Amino acid sequence: MTKATGADVLRLPAFGCRSYHGGRCLYEEQLNPGFDARLRCQVLVKWEAVYEDFLNRAEQFGLTEADLSGLWRARFERLAEESIDCQEFTPALAETMPECRHLFVDICLLRLPQCHGHCKNYRLHTKA
Repeated sequence: MTKATGADVLRLPAFGCRSYHGGRCLYEEQLNPGFDARLRCQVLVKWEAVYEDFLNRAEQFGLTEADLSGLWRARFERLAEESIDCQEFTPALAETMPECRHLFVDICLLRLPQCHGHCKNYRLHTKA
């Protein structure tokens, strides 16, 4: 039996790992989803704060759910039309808001470490 050398080691393609997405490594986030609040999309964080404030005000005025629906729709349309306050925002065609290329679920991919496709946490992407 011969001993393997560094030349015999094959680097696995990053896109084959189940933690790989858009050039970034989701491993730590997958271990404990939502634990690191710094990974969250700051635009979504702002929108959630605006919504929370909206609900608090609506409660103070005793508005019904029927009243809230139309009011929030109008408020959100204005909010979505405002310029996005993010230096990393990159427009992309997407079905989610904000339509940013770096948004994955509710995290900003740019805040994750880059994936090089060869680490101790590499796990093949399997079909569910």
